[in-house]
Amino acid sequence: MEKNVIALTLGVGLGMAASAQAEVTLTFADWQVPTASTTQQAAKVFMDKATELSNGEIQFEYFPAEQLGKGGEMLRLLQTGVADIAHVSPAYITDKFPLLTVSELPGMPLDSCALANAVYDMAQPGGLLYESEFKPNGVRLLLAGNLGPYSILTTEKPIETVADLAGMNIRTAGGPMEMTATELGANAIRMSGSETLPSLSRGTLDGLLWPIPLVEDWGLEGALTQMTPNLSTGSFVVTYSISDSVWDGLTESQQAAMTESGKFATEHYCNFVNETWTSSRDKLERVHGIMVSEFSDEEIVKAEARFDDVNEKWVERLKGGPVSSQEIYDDFVKRVSQ
Repeated sequence: MEKNVIALTLGVGLGMAASAQAEVTLTFADWQVPTASTTQQAAKVFMDKATELSNGEIQFEYFPAEQLGKGGEMLRLLQTGVADIAHVSPAYITDKFPLLTVSELPGMPLDSCALANAVYDMAQPGGLLYESEFKPNGVRLLLAGNLGPYSILTTEKPIETVADLAGMNIRTAGGPMEMTATELGANAIRMSGSETLPSLSRGTLDGLLWPIPLVEDWGLEGALTQMTPNLSTGSFVVTYSISDSVWDGLTESQQAAMTESGKFATEHYCNFVNETWTSSRDKLERVHGIMVSEFSDEEIVKAEARFDDVNEKWVERLKGGPVSSQEIYDDFVKRVSQ
């Protein structure tokens, strides 16, 4: 079956002197759309840097927009050899990466770099997340990130209090975000990104928890009229991983290039997220006419009390595993608070 392939073959042509046997082309699967900030500021940055640092030995065939599989299928693509590298999102496969969703819990610091660096360090060999989830699933983290604070956006109703959310159909990505929406009184609807715009347009959804900088990336601005940007309801983990079997087949110099490229892209992307949030919010209001509502200090306190309940339930729900959920939570909070 023929596929309409958007393949970005990235390289700088510096590998002419390398032997043909050392050259490698890696298949990279992504569920995000080509225009998404993760595609342009994380995946592409990583690939460009890996090709550069390997002197052209490492090349990529990049398949965005669910061409090889949906968000919940990325891990399986790695494990079956369909893809060598993939954008694995724990919220879509909480049965495989339940502890990794610690960085999606509400009430964490808003600094994207603090969250990304904590995930990256804990997912390296010897770290708690590596030993508990990455290693058992046969994959290795290359770069980590998050989509920044998730805000409440709606099609019609302004949200200024916790009570305003009661009974509303609100899209979430699953995981802790689903718990958060439920705790705030909404009907949490777990849904992938590609299903969101049609559901908003049909009126199936009243709103969503979504990162403000990604509203335009997914073309949602025309379906939304209200946003509440001063309450963060959590975040969404971005991880790009490689299968262990492919990693083991790389030369030591190629592995070193991939590692350094992952560190570089992790730092680049988190800085991008931090720098663009405010300008994205202002553009949605100024250009697209999305009205801004805000929680009062009193309502924020009420919401944060609900967030504490979510975090406690997350720890309790995941107790009993090989690695303590409380230990994961404490380690993560300590790292992001430094």
